[in-house]
Amino acid sequence: MKDFSKKMLTVLFLLSVTLSVSSGTQKAYAEMDGANLPGPQLVTDAWMFIASYKADPEVLKAMLPEGLEPNPNGTVVINMYTVPNGNETSGFGAYTLTYLTVELAGQDSYIMNSDATIPGRYFIYYFNSSPLMRAYTKKAGMPVNENTNVLTTTTVEDGKLTATLTMDGKPIIVSTADVGSELGNFGGGHLNYFGLISTDEDGKTKNQVVKYPIPWNGGVVDTQNAKIKITAPEGHPLNKVKPIADPTWAIWTKGSFVYPQYQVVNEYVTEAAKK
Repeated sequence: MKDFSKKMLTVLFLLSVTLSVSSGTQKAYAEMDGANLPGPQLVTDAWMFIASYKADPEVLKAMLPEGLEPNPNGTVVINMYTVPNGNETSGFGAYTLTYLTVELAGQDSYIMNSDATIPGRYFIYYFNSSPLMRAYTKKAGMPVNENTNVLTTTTVEDGKLTATLTMDGKPIIVSTADVGSELGNFGGGHLNYFGLISTDEDGKTKNQVVKYPIPWNGGVVDTQNAKIKITAPEGHPLNKVKPIADPTWAIWTKGSFVYPQYQVVNEYVTEAAKK
């Protein structure tokens, strides 16, 4: 009987320690800020408006760090989407996002069961509504917008999609398209995204070009007559990458993807910018 009691006490002690550690871990994660959130992070079933359009090729080339070259077509890829339900993420919670990227040469990724490839993309603008996610992505080298009062909305009414990015309550990007309602053409693959981590020290800036290999899958609906209009105030840097023609392609898609840990692919040192 004594042996049985000792065993029961041991089991109860171990169980209490386990519960205590588990509770502490849950509390730590609940209080964690975005800069310390572990990667990778998963996002599921997000509806996204993604489109490619031509912009000034010389401007795009000047926005790239050493080691990356623009796609000869001189194209920008924009993604505008919302994640209204935090349960669709593994740690980010709810957020909205519009980002713009420069398409790259020589950095293609694959589409599952297809001979087609997708050009790599370098982040140039990143407008995220979530403080937690802004901290996470800034640490990872994405160009988080300094103005935090940003919001992306997407609505579909009578087959017309409207995706809007607002800053301080005023629209700075408005995209529209005619969209269907039947989700199909499911697929998956990888996307190669890139960013830049810069650190100042002793009058020098250490620059790390980083790669985010992003797995994805999802489906699309019929998308036609896409238009993108940048309505940012005069002098805003977004005006440098205004479309010079209608989108070359556009999709309204429901997909899942991962924000991965980054890989350093190139390093170089420059003079620190004077403050």
